[in-house]
Amino acid sequence: MALEVVLWAVQLYVAYFMVTVGAIPALTADSGAKGVFQDIGLGLWLMYLTGALELLGAIGLLTPWFSGLAAFGLIFVMSGACITHLTLHDGKGVETPAMILIPLVLIVIGRWSTVKKLGSWLTGGGNRR
Repeated sequence: MALEVVLWAVQLYVAYFMVTVGAIPALTADSGAKGVFQDIGLGLWLMYLTGALELLGAIGLLTPWFSGLAAFGLIFVMSGACITHLTLHDGKGVETPAMILIPLVLIVIGRWSTVKKLGSWLTGGGNRR
């Protein structure tokens, strides 16, 4: 029971973080986010895609069935942010996405049973109720 409360608290924190620090600046083309994505050189479509993925991940973290899968997906998004900061910005700014990886991994571990159930359900191997 205590683990469940802690997991939900962490999920709420990460969801709030993903919306306020990630999705909103990206989806509103904030000058800071715009600069980072322009440095990548692939166009601003990547900024909007990343913002949308962060928003969807945050929403997923707030749902019992998708929280583990959402955290798993956000690990890839934040890993991409780390790689970008390390390669294009000489490590400047890598701390923020790197630090959020820790609670994301903890969520995946804590919600692994739901990830397995969802995977089983999607592949037709589980109870569809």
